[in-house]
Amino acid sequence: MTPELMIKACSFYTGHLVKTHFCTWRDIARTNENVALAEKMNRAVTCYNFRLQKSVFHHWHSYMEDQKEKLKNTLLRIQRIIYCHKLSIILTKWRNRARLKSKKKEDELILKHELQLKKWKNRLILKRATAEESNFPEQSSSEGSLVDETLKCDISLLPERAILQIFFYLSLKDVIICGQVNHAWMLMTQLNSLWNAIDFSTVKNVIPDKYILSTLQRWRLNVLRLNFHGCLLRPKTFRSVSHCRNLQELNVSDCPTFTDESMRHISEGCPGVLYLNLSNTTITNRTMRLLPRHFHNLQNLSLAYCRGFTDKGLQYLNLGNGCHKLIYLDLSGCTQITDSAMEMLSAKCHYLHILDISGCVLLTDQILEDLQIGCKQLRILKMQYCTNISKKAAQRMSSKVQQQEYNSNDPPHWFGYDREGDPLTELDNVTPSKGASELTVEKSTYSSEEQVA
Repeated sequence: MTPELMIKACSFYTGHLVKTHFCTWRDIARTNENVALAEKMNRAVTCYNFRLQKSVFHHWHSYMEDQKEKLKNTLLRIQRIIYCHKLSIILTKWRNRARLKSKKKEDELILKHELQLKKWKNRLILKRATAEESNFPEQSSSEGSLVDETLKCDISLLPERAILQIFFYLSLKDVIICGQVNHAWMLMTQLNSLWNAIDFSTVKNVIPDKYILSTLQRWRLNVLRLNFHGCLLRPKTFRSVSHCRNLQELNVSDCPTFTDESMRHISEGCPGVLYLNLSNTTITNRTMRLLPRHFHNLQNLSLAYCRGFTDKGLQYLNLGNGCHKLIYLDLSGCTQITDSAMEMLSAKCHYLHILDISGCVLLTDQILEDLQIGCKQLRILKMQYCTNISKKAAQRMSSKVQQQEYNSNDPPHWFGYDREGDPLTELDNVTPSKGASELTVEKSTYSSEEQVA
């Protein structure tokens, strides 16, 4: 064998050996790689399943926590309802017992005072009988003893309800005088219910502004009704009304010093006013703008003889929430009002029951048509001295309302203006025309039968 053949044989053998072992190694490597991939795939599937289970469990856990929280809140609400129900039962029983006890006590006091009053009357009759039989000196001594006997009847021992009923018959001046008798009477005049309604019009020339300020400041939480009719007060006094937060009725008619600024303070402090009387005051469109802004529950409004506002001011009542709950509206003597303002007003005030437009000489038959369309609940309509409203239109309107007052004559001279709404001169006031002197306020209630006839 030659060396060349030996080299070729060795090369072939080596190549064959390498090829054989490389294929074996490659097969083993591929087998190991497949096993590793399978293990990795198994681990990935296991991890994915675990994460999926974890996510599902998390959602389930959150859902269960929410359900537990809802159940807990429900139980708390049920417990609170049961507790409130128990409290209401306890309070009802306590209130019934307290009322029974109070009524029993009042009955005992009333019976005691009736017996005391009966005994006092018997003694008084007996004293009078003995006084008539005795001489004059003896009569004077018996009168002194009678005075002593009357002192035994103490009004302060009466029940609070009876005391209030007695003091309700007194004027504000008399209540003030009674409070100066003694300490017991002063305590009786300081009952809270006695100051729910204060009428300053009866003492407008007696009590100064300083006392009115102190009274309103002291009873500001108890005052529900105030009457300043005809009072000549300072603007500061009217501003003090704004402290009466629970005020429901206010009458400032015929108050010459009442202005728009006073109304601004009152409207901001007393939003719960239901009855408002501004008759014959100097208010303007500023006040008319304030009414719908603050008095959303206003039911009764009187603007009679207020000639400082215009049609635009009357239209302000429809702004925003407006005075849409008005039941009573008095515009008598407002000669500046025209059909355009009343048309917008009737379109919003659907609950209006009573309307007074007497003396509004510029209104025509058109207003009656607007009222029939917008104010379907109108019951009482007053149209005295409405010269531009025809009798035929009034007859048609009478079938829509329960009561109607109509008169097409010229306004009387004491109204201060003629049929066109112009002020009367001094000559007209001194020598009124024959027709004006014979005018009378006539109530004409037209029935549907008369209309058909």
